[in-house]
Amino acid sequence: MSLTSFSFFVFLLITIILYYCIKPAQKYILLFASLYFYLAVSAVTKWKLCALILFIGTITYLGAIAISNVKGIWKNILLTGCLLAIVLSLIVLKYAYNIAAVVSALFDMSADFSWLKFSAVIGISYYAFSAIGYLVDVFWENQKPEKNPAVVFLFVFYFPQLISGPFSRFGEMRSQFCERHPLDYSNVTLGLRRMIWGYFKKLVISERFGIIVAAVYGNYSEYSMIGIVSATLCYAIQLYTDFSGCMDIIMGASMIFGIRLPENFMAPFFSETIQEFWQRWHITLGTWFKDYLMYPLQKSKNVQAVGKWTKKRWGKKFGKKVPFYISMVILWIIIGIWHGGTGYYFIASAGIPCIYLIFSDFLQPVFRLLAEKLRINAECESWKWFRRVRTLLLICVCWMVVCSNGTYNFILIAKHMVTNLWNYTTFITAMETFGLTSLDILLMFAGTVVLYLSDLCVYRKETIFRVMDRQNFFIRIGLIYVEVLTIFMYGMVGTSSFIYFQF
Repeated sequence: MSLTSFSFFVFLLITIILYYCIKPAQKYILLFASLYFYLAVSAVTKWKLCALILFIGTITYLGAIAISNVKGIWKNILLTGCLLAIVLSLIVLKYAYNIAAVVSALFDMSADFSWLKFSAVIGISYYAFSAIGYLVDVFWENQKPEKNPAVVFLFVFYFPQLISGPFSRFGEMRSQFCERHPLDYSNVTLGLRRMIWGYFKKLVISERFGIIVAAVYGNYSEYSMIGIVSATLCYAIQLYTDFSGCMDIIMGASMIFGIRLPENFMAPFFSETIQEFWQRWHITLGTWFKDYLMYPLQKSKNVQAVGKWTKKRWGKKFGKKVPFYISMVILWIIIGIWHGGTGYYFIASAGIPCIYLIFSDFLQPVFRLLAEKLRINAECESWKWFRRVRTLLLICVCWMVVCSNGTYNFILIAKHMVTNLWNYTTFITAMETFGLTSLDILLMFAGTVVLYLSDLCVYRKETIFRVMDRQNFFIRIGLIYVEVLTIFMYGMVGTSSFIYFQF
């Protein structure tokens, strides 16, 4: 049952009817619906999945209560035990086979590790971290332990955010789960409009750009550097509309129930620096890692001791930076592991971004001095757009590694690009090669323009929906009908799943 399937709409409709018809049991209806949804979308054997749900949910519920009722070293021991139980289940189910394969290759072992290759457990990276965040909040006494196990299970396995986020905090979700929500016209209409916008992004825009990406990277030897760079820029649009479209669908579905999820994107392609890009892209993942990993690590005794030692050796200025750099490196290593157990995913999602961020911070004084010498007006709009394009191209280097589908393939593609800088092909010929019609090109162009205008609204702290609501009734309704008809008539349904489901 994918988000673009008819069965999902039937499931959602039945859940909405039951939710508003039986108001005293709203949270229990959502819990039952979430568990049913998870069983329906996963390929794992049902009894194994039920055992995993029971294990993660019970550890989270009982662990939080136990942690709040003890003091001293036992509190640390209990937290460590609960976190290890969750993390180990994540490692075994998601990374064990890849780790064993790497070890086998390094030591030239002939052992068969196929028994470690479990069926992909969809969403485990998301709900495992949600459970960890709740346990740590209880440990820090930022959150009281919940006495109702249904609320804890619902928080961990809430179906809109179960398979691709966003990461939420128990404190912001508990009150929404526990209160009764009356049927509200504005919630339903706004939720449906947001879902429609998400389907438009995914089915009309993302799938068409994905055709170009697959064609070029699937046969890169036929294309020059210009063609491969163009395909990578297409992947930027494909990935963004795929992931943000998925967020719009699930957040719209949640809005219908009167439950608001945290925003996950904020016009990332308007970012002027790499750091700003990661503050606008997959926002809840970044804030989760900063709050629960980077900042505690940066303030830890061992890291601070290294900083003090560095101050004595190389001066106060550099010594202050060392704890930041250490925590930054560890943070991106964990993020790289989270994105996947393969080498090229680690390089793309951890290695390159980490190098970017550390070097940009380290060289900041040099950049400022250079800007002063060249008399650059930092407030000039043309300079801002230069920085935006530069940031996008740097991020595209990461995505080239992902599109290459392997580190060795990326090296081969990079070599090919150096030796084949230019190979002229008319635009129409290229599109015909990809199997795209004039209508497809028109939809891609129009969709990209609408996407830009929507993100421009977000960048200016507006939303496309509020802008539409200020228009005349017939224009507003006409635009919604055009959007819906475009999805029904030209949406490419069933061609692929959402990219971030694999994480």
